[in-house]
Amino acid sequence: MDNYLNHRWPQGPGVQPPPVPGGPGAAVRPKKKRSPRRWLVPLVSVILVVSLLGGVCFWAVNGIASMVSQLEPTLPDDPRPWVSRHLESGSGWSPDDLPWGDPDPSVSLSAHPAGPAVTGREAYDAALPTLVSVEATHANPLEGSVGTGVVVEQTGYVVTNYHIIEDAVKIEAGLLDGSGKPFNAKVIGFDEAFDIAVLKFDPDGTDLTAARLGDSDSLAVGDLVYAVGNPMGYLTGSMSMGIVSALDRELDQEESRSKGALGLIQIDAPINPGSSGGALLNQSGQVVGITCAKITGVVRERGEAIDDAVVLEGMGLAIPISDAIPFINHILATGESWRPAMGIQCAAAQIDGRKGIRVAEVTADAPKEAGLRAGDLILTANGVPVTTLAELRRVLYRTGVEGELTCTVLRAGEEHTVTFPLMDSLKQD
Repeated sequence: MDNYLNHRWPQGPGVQPPPVPGGPGAAVRPKKKRSPRRWLVPLVSVILVVSLLGGVCFWAVNGIASMVSQLEPTLPDDPRPWVSRHLESGSGWSPDDLPWGDPDPSVSLSAHPAGPAVTGREAYDAALPTLVSVEATHANPLEGSVGTGVVVEQTGYVVTNYHIIEDAVKIEAGLLDGSGKPFNAKVIGFDEAFDIAVLKFDPDGTDLTAARLGDSDSLAVGDLVYAVGNPMGYLTGSMSMGIVSALDRELDQEESRSKGALGLIQIDAPINPGSSGGALLNQSGQVVGITCAKITGVVRERGEAIDDAVVLEGMGLAIPISDAIPFINHILATGESWRPAMGIQCAAAQIDGRKGIRVAEVTADAPKEAGLRAGDLILTANGVPVTTLAELRRVLYRTGVEGELTCTVLRAGEEHTVTFPLMDSLKQD
């Protein structure tokens, strides 16, 4: 018994532990009689302190509860999601007040197939040099907005959200990695409905890194994604991780149809103010989306936000890069956006068990002359099956204005083929 728990004694082998209480050789010490004064004074002090703290806490909690009860809103019967990117333009401002630059038809972007998966660290290291902070100064110098942008070309072209530059009279872009000074940026063009804008700044000798653009069409629900941006306008280079929660998400179907918008990528990676315009990365570290908004709560029927009502988490949104590229390229070439259209009125339908897009009315000359008729069910467009309006619009936008569209249509139980050029619906208004 000489080595009692010696293997656990911290001084190492061969060194004996202290004697076991009550064992041989242990000295027996007489117990001292404690005076009541030794514990009475501390006990009274503790009681007094607890009483004092209890009173203060009771007063504070009641005061806060009273304030909250006065501010607590009444939920609407049918709450609708509130997207944090919705802003109102300042009075008197127009796009003419933006600092404008000239387009360059020689610049064109394209998406590339996904490569091998990389680690989160590798994805971040590759993406950070391609991101900039975007600071917009309004006519009122006390107002402004801050967001993020993605460098898509080494000469200084940047893609960001339109809502960041709305109301701006001056725009600056600075690399998120902290290298270099902020650069004055100019607007090449924008598409308000799609919430995209193309900027250009002179790098003035700074070596820029262009982002690697991936194919957002290859994304699937459950895929791992990363979001990198500039949350709060000063937490530069912040990265968050999540998965794809949904694809082709339309927040307002009526508005989407009227403006021709496409669906968004829904993710559960945190997106916060200041990260708008940032990069959504796939597992290969490629940019597959431009983060644009988050669904945060509910609104009243008249549009008034309710701050203390339902709070929604993990519902970020991004613009698919493969859908955005045709618009970005048209802006780079012309300084304007477009809206390729067929010149028909239509809706998704099913005829004889087959799904497609039913033509309600042919309004343009080109499809009429090609033989497209009211009542036709469009089954494919340029070889792609189309069963929803979003699928049809995606084919139109990637075909482009004046590009030819070949449709397979079902008419009286027989299939027919019609081919005609697309028009720009923005030019027809």
